Amino acid sequence: MKSREQTKFAAFLVALGLGVTMPVMAATDTDGDGVPDSAEPLIHTDPQNADTDGDGMNDLKDDNPIFAANPISADGAAAPFTIGEALVENNYDYAANKDANDHLELQIVNSGAREIGGFSAYYSIKDLDTGVVESYFAPLAGFSVPANGDARIHFDEGSLPGHFRANPNGIYATSQAAKLFSVEVKAEGYQPVTVDINKDPGGAETAD
Repeated sequence: MKSREQTKFAAFLVALGLGVTMPVMAATDTDGDGVPDSAEPLIHTDPQNADTDGDGMNDLKDDNPIFAANPISADGAAAPFTIGEALVENNYDYAANKDANDHLELQIVNSGAREIGGFSAYYSIKDLDTGVVESYFAPLAGFSVPANGDARIHFDEGSLPGHFRANPNGIYATSQAAKLFSVEVKAEGYQPVTVDINKDPGGAETAD
């Protein structure tokens, strides 16, 4: 007999138009979202994040688990920070002094006299061949920018300070088409700042 979770997952596959071509068996589900790890690539979700797009809804319950509505408000004081360098390819790891794998990387430059924290980011990725768009919201817990200084936000495997997890099964990694990234960064109390970044054809690649 199928468990309740297995039945829900089977219905989820049908709803996505993937059908159920084999029995839904008990399987590893690292993030506990009800979607087995082996199936997460089929629906382009992250096996280590139960809410891949960051919209507050479990992937199994989310009608579109890789598209979050933008929750960032435009209110607040004029931002004393800007987005300096914005990279999605040809990245460089300054700490290790070597090239880094392609990922979304943002340099936040603070021209104010006080450290700034309470950041969040919303970004979308558009496949310029198909027009498909994914979007993600990410609270940037622990990230701050020193007064009259800068700091970098990295969306990758999320294992180091200032690094936040990116979806390894999203179109950045799986599509070879050219892409357009649209990014919005906000700190509590300030208006958001934005940047658009074009990526040449090719997926998220290894270090150059």
